[in-house]
Amino acid sequence: MRDHDGYARLGERVAARCMDCGTDRRISVSELKSGVAPCLNCAEATDPDAVHIVYVMRFPGLSARKVGITSTEVRHDRIASHLAQGGILLDQHEVPNREAARMVEDFVLRAVRDFPSGCTARDFPQGGFTETWSDDGPDIDLGNIIGKLAAKAAPGFDRLRKLMAYFESEPATIEERVEFRHIETIEVDGVEVHQLGFSEPLEQVLRKTRARRAARAAEATETE
Repeated sequence: MRDHDGYARLGERVAARCMDCGTDRRISVSELKSGVAPCLNCAEATDPDAVHIVYVMRFPGLSARKVGITSTEVRHDRIASHLAQGGILLDQHEVPNREAARMVEDFVLRAVRDFPSGCTARDFPQGGFTETWSDDGPDIDLGNIIGKLAAKAAPGFDRLRKLMAYFESEPATIEERVEFRHIETIEVDGVEVHQLGFSEPLEQVLRKTRARRAARAAEATETE
């Protein structure tokens, strides 16, 4: 909700307040139309256990690069916000949850800490200036970093192993899995082949299955 008296140019940032969470911000109509998140606070209020994306962007006008994270379920895409401000997407990878995404982000920032960008909040009205570094810094290979953290079972990357251990004694049933089925039809040598798999990553399937078991157990306890 705009909190500004009188007229304002489309590109002029004016005071506004989020109608959902009450956070104050200065933003323009042009930025909103270009995809900038109306409220950064609400944009981050997503399921921490959902799949997240880690990305690296370059801002030629600022001679800087940036690492960031966003949820695949986020209502207002942070990557679109950065693109609208002149950023160029260099790389992006999915990771299983927010904790894993933070681990990757922290790893990158430690690797580039000796190459400050000099960017300020004024340079990043869409947020995230503290996760930037100078163009003179080293190139970042997100895939390699994620592979190393996953191999070490770093926090966030160890959840699938723990979930698998939970289901060892009582594996997920066909009835529990069928809701997550995904059938894709492909053509192989002129023959249609139906591939059966999951509609979500395995970690999400097992996490939701365990949560539903817990909910059913709680309901049964209340009924007794």
